[in-house]
Amino acid sequence: MSQAQPTLLEETRSAFGGTWRLILGRRDAPGYFFTDMRGLISSFIALLISVVVTFLISALVVPADTEVSTFAALVQNALLYAGIMSASWVVLRLTGLTDRFMAFVTVENWVNAIVSIALAFVALVTVSAELILLLAVVIGFLARINNARLVVGMKAGQIVMLIVVQTIGMLIALLAVGLLYGPVPTPEL
Repeated sequence: MSQAQPTLLEETRSAFGGTWRLILGRRDAPGYFFTDMRGLISSFIALLISVVVTFLISALVVPADTEVSTFAALVQNALLYAGIMSASWVVLRLTGLTDRFMAFVTVENWVNAIVSIALAFVALVTVSAELILLLAVVIGFLARINNARLVVGMKAGQIVMLIVVQTIGMLIALLAVGLLYGPVPTPEL
């Protein structure tokens, strides 16, 4: 007898619990994510929804005279995502864990979606961009390590390799952003 597929709302509720547990490093975290093809698609839907929500909230928070367009920000985020995921694929291939790539991406998408929406709401109640950046870095680092450790099953050396190669992928993506959009103008004081 086949089990009923969860709704997107049920997956979202479960992913919230899984994200919290993943950040804390709890071993039961992977069980909160649906990592089949349908779960992967749902995670991309969640990621797209989070992009819309964060852009709407940033429109309320960011000064109107900011020179970065929403389209440019979207392209930049897409390039960074592609750089990180490509680098992750390379590491999983080198470590013989490509069968866990779909689960890795699914969890990564859900965590990114949930954390980015949460941080966007934090931006509404604080004026400290540094606080948001610090939270994003710490939470992202914990989630990425625990995704590799708990979901993919990587060992310490493999996780270090993943982080180093993801950083290289991100730097290549940032180079592409720089080539596409040129240097960021400095604000006048």
